[in-house]
Amino acid sequence: MEVQKIGQFSLYHLRMEAGVDLFQGLRDFLQAEGLTHAFVLTCIGSCRRVVLAYPKTAEIPPEVERISLEGPFEINGISGDVKRVGSEIRVHLHGSVTKDGREVMGGAIGEGTEVFKMAELLIVGVK
Repeated sequence: MEVQKIGQFSLYHLRMEAGVDLFQGLRDFLQAEGLTHAFVLTCIGSCRRVVLAYPKTAEIPPEVERISLEGPFEINGISGDVKRVGSEIRVHLHGSVTKDGREVMGGAIGEGTEVFKMAELLIVGVK
């Protein structure tokens, strides 16, 4: 088990507009706010495209399957974290989306997920 105590933090409400890549939007946010780490507590809205990843095999490390699906989709909820690792900003998200009001899909959310109308996120940021 690993426990990390978080010191000073700020709470943010972030709204992304249509056409924004969710991953790039989060990287831009982290950079603009000068944060080292951010925790996405929740995300609602809609996406035009969603990229999902999930384990295809039961061994460690698993073979990972990635699929890109065209929407539009309603975002039921997405959470995760965004952090600086060396010179990179890494984004790690999981969540679920609904298509046509009845088909629910989820897993790890991948790069290339694009906002449809808007996405609203509640984020805790650490300097």
